[in-house]
Amino acid sequence: TSRIAIIHNRHCVVAVAGWSLLLSSSAAALASPTSATSQPPPLRSLSARSDLLAKMSEGESIPRWIPPPKQEGARPRMTPMVSNTLTDKRVEFVPKEGNTVRWYICGPTVYDSSHLGHARTYVAFDVIRRILESFFGYDIFCVMNITDVDDKIILRARRNYLLKQYRESKPSLEAVLEDGFVELAQAQVKFEAKKAMLEAKVAAETRSGQKKGLEEEVNGLVYKHKLVEAQGAALAAAKAGEIKDVSALLDKVGDLISSKLDGEKGGDVRDQEIFRAHAAYYEQEYLEDMKALGVRVPDVLTRVTEFMPQIVTYIEKIIANGFAYATTSGDVYFDIRAFQKDHAYRKLSYNAATTAEQLAEGEGALSSGDGKKHENDFALWKSSKPGEPAWDSPWGGGRPGWHIECSVMASDVLGDTLDIHGGGIDLCFPHHDNELAQAEAYYGHQQWVNYFLHSGHLYIGNQKMSKSLKNFFTIRELLKGGSTMKLSDDESITLPAYTARQLRIVFMMHEWDKPMYFSKDALDIAVGKEKSFKEFFGLVKSMARDDVASVANTPQAWNAKDMAMNAKIEAAQRDVTEALCSNFNTPAVLLKLQELVTGCNVYVNSAMDALAPKFLLVNKAALYIAKIFRTLGIDDNTADFPFLSSQGAGGDEETLGKTLDSFCALREEVRASARSKADAQWFSDKVAQVQSEMAALHAEAASKVSVLPKVLAAMDEWVGKVGAAAAAGKEASAYLDLCDQVRDDVLPPLGVRLEDKPEGYVWKLDDPQVLARERAAKMAAAEEAARKKLENKLEKTKKELDKWVGLSVAPADMFKVSTDKYSKFDEQGIPTHTVAGEELSKKQRQGAEKEFNKRTADFAKLTEQGGATFLSGKRDEIAVLTAQIAAL
Repeated sequence: TSRIAIIHNRHCVVAVAGWSLLLSSSAAALASPTSATSQPPPLRSLSARSDLLAKMSEGESIPRWIPPPKQEGARPRMTPMVSNTLTDKRVEFVPKEGNTVRWYICGPTVYDSSHLGHARTYVAFDVIRRILESFFGYDIFCVMNITDVDDKIILRARRNYLLKQYRESKPSLEAVLEDGFVELAQAQVKFEAKKAMLEAKVAAETRSGQKKGLEEEVNGLVYKHKLVEAQGAALAAAKAGEIKDVSALLDKVGDLISSKLDGEKGGDVRDQEIFRAHAAYYEQEYLEDMKALGVRVPDVLTRVTEFMPQIVTYIEKIIANGFAYATTSGDVYFDIRAFQKDHAYRKLSYNAATTAEQLAEGEGALSSGDGKKHENDFALWKSSKPGEPAWDSPWGGGRPGWHIECSVMASDVLGDTLDIHGGGIDLCFPHHDNELAQAEAYYGHQQWVNYFLHSGHLYIGNQKMSKSLKNFFTIRELLKGGSTMKLSDDESITLPAYTARQLRIVFMMHEWDKPMYFSKDALDIAVGKEKSFKEFFGLVKSMARDDVASVANTPQAWNAKDMAMNAKIEAAQRDVTEALCSNFNTPAVLLKLQELVTGCNVYVNSAMDALAPKFLLVNKAALYIAKIFRTLGIDDNTADFPFLSSQGAGGDEETLGKTLDSFCALREEVRASARSKADAQWFSDKVAQVQSEMAALHAEAASKVSVLPKVLAAMDEWVGKVGAAAAAGKEASAYLDLCDQVRDDVLPPLGVRLEDKPEGYVWKLDDPQVLARERAAKMAAAEEAARKKLENKLEKTKKELDKWVGLSVAPADMFKVSTDKYSKFDEQGIPTHTVAGEELSKKQRQGAEKEFNKRTADFAKLTEQGGATFLSGKRDEIAVLTAQIAAL
């Protein structure tokens, strides 16, 4: 500890940096004021007792404040350590200009709907951005691009346009089949040729990294071709007459048909608005998806099509600096060999194997590669062919290469140095490596980005999630529910709807820069975490309602349990800070907050009357968790307690609380009285009393437009049912059923969760949809349990029937049916000779007699149970069970 304590009396104890000094002096001497003209010199530290004594002997007064000593070698308390791909390790984050952080994020190429992989990346960066701003206090200047011109966009827009025209031409089923089978045959030839070429490369490759990359290319190629084969199966089904509707067939084989149309007519598509409209549609969809996920918008959004002059100027300077060259065909390529003379190339992926697929992905499907000096040189500008959008340039009509756009737009807005550049790990090579090379070639320096952050791969099953592999589902599908997740060729699961909060939690359960294996199990764990936090906040809010009414009469002095609970809160705060400083370690944050919730629950539930839990202490924990949740974007609600809301409750929560308190308290009284077998008159009197008291609540609710009037209406109706039960002289079970209805059917649609406790009840506000899903899940689980129980009973009954049917043959006849074994029998029906006429041995005879005696006993039991009537009853029981299972 580092502290100073001064007690103004004859014995003054001064404690500095852990040591004490006992002084004898007058209080007046110690307390003498220091005049403005004779301030004591600043005293930075006192490391020894003699220092203080020496200063006092020289007439100096004791300092009013001593700065706490700094730990040597310790970094500042609130400095994050980040995983920087440029260093392959975690390094201290230091912005270039004071508190301002200049951050560029690679945005989407808007050729299709955004999928779960996009969600993982952009939610991860949203979380980091929020942490840097809200927790560390940095000022973020965030820029994100939209790639709205790209080979994928061109191909997709052009093919969609041609397929639309094809549909509008109303082709016959025969024409679609002919076109489809022609393209299918060509696709098969291309697949076999490429597969043979790749397999030959795999066989010849000796470097393990390169070999693994080639094997992954083969696997990806085979997977993609399975999608083509699926379209071939649809064509075969249509040919066999199983699919007769042309539109339905085109829905299944549209990719094949559009590919054929593009090869024949793609060059005729010249309206650039076709490409822009396609990109604009999916850009808007992406932005709406991000809003639905709670991802904050960037400060600046840049589109490639709006930066064409800047891109051309940027490329001209790179050429002038000697790092790029134009070809006679109108293309411009970056000269990697020239760049490597004075710069490092592939700073991000220097030790990673390069595959032809990666290089092809970087150049685009429409690139020719003509005129390259070296096979790894990449395009800065592409000359446009017929059917491709074009902009004017010194090299002719064309469009930018993929990589140049980010270098230009980021530089234009953020300047010659970026603090952070972020994107998915799949962009590391070639896209981000090439971005760095372009910017350094343009500026002539060695470092354009100080910190490169890459979010980890997302895997579905054991495959990397990818649009080209089509093992993805869109963000909208995931939020809506009902999407099918393919885990393998033979296994698929149907996902329910998940909320944006649940998705954010499941992403935060994984370190942002590590691979994530997406599964139904992980989603279920995230839902469970959300539920535990929500229940905790509901508990604290319930305690808050009680505390307001009783705080004046509740002891507030802390005991040992309170001290221990506070220590847990402070430990959690330290651990969360450390986790956030350590590469934004959200899994550790969630774990520590969950442990804190568990600690609070134990503290609340284990306290006795004499040691009642302190609401203020539990509230401290809840407010801290709420603060961190707001920091992480788990809940943007500005209320004290996240997750707690009732649809339409608005600002009427105080009145709503009083009404719910009255409703739940009444239910508890009715429930207790029913259990104690109160007579009908008690219930009638209680109904009359409540109805008279509800007039004030109705008057208060008259001007409300929230859920409050609905709660009162539900209470009115329920009180009426209790009164009707009393008038009819119902048994106690009727009142208990009515009480269960309040909990299970009345309050959940109004956004109220009612929980019965051993000592009473607790009500909490919640989302009606969440409560409905929980109710449906509970009923489904109960139904499944009932089904399992019936199926087990059915199986048992069938076995019993089989057993007794086998025993229904009379003992005298049991051996006579075995004509392939025996030929002669005694007067009881026990065999004496084999089928060959040989007399049974003594041992065989004894065995037969033993079987006969056992059957005699079993047959007697069957006869006692009714014989044929008993068997008929078992068959009826099986029929009833089968019908019950079918009805579920």
